[in-house]
Amino acid sequence: MKLFDSSAIINVCRENKVDKLTNSCTLDLTFYELGNAVWKMAYVRKAMSIEEVVTVLDTLIEVYSRMKKLRNGNAQAAMEIALREGLTFYDASYVRAALENNLELVTDDEKLYRIASRYVKTFKSSEL
Repeated sequence: MKLFDSSAIINVCRENKVDKLTNSCTLDLTFYELGNAVWKMAYVRKAMSIEEVVTVLDTLIEVYSRMKKLRNGNAQAAMEIALREGLTFYDASYVRAALENNLELVTDDEKLYRIASRYVKTFKSSEL
C-alpha cells in the first residue's frame, strides 16, 4: 500500500489521474495541508479566483474522503526524524508513518523525497 503526502495528492488530481489513489492512504493531517496549499495558490500567489478555489477544494476534499487515513502515531519518533534530517514535523510524520506501517511513500516534495528514500521505498506521483 502507498502513503500519499499532500504534494502528490494535489499533482495526481491536477493531472486527472485520481485512479492512482485507489487503495492508498494518507495521514489525518493531510486535510489541513491540502487546504493550506489551495489557500496559498489563491491568497499568496493570486493564481486562483474564489470560484476556482471552491472547485479545487471540493475536488480535493472528495478525493481525501475516499482515502484511508492513518492517525498520527508516535510523535516522538517523528520529531527525532525531523531534527535529525532537518525536515518539518509534518514531513517527518509521513516518513515515520511509512516506516511504522511498512508503506511506500509517494511525495512530489524534492527534499522529502530525497530524505525519505533513505528510510522507505519512495516514489514521485509521475513514477506511478
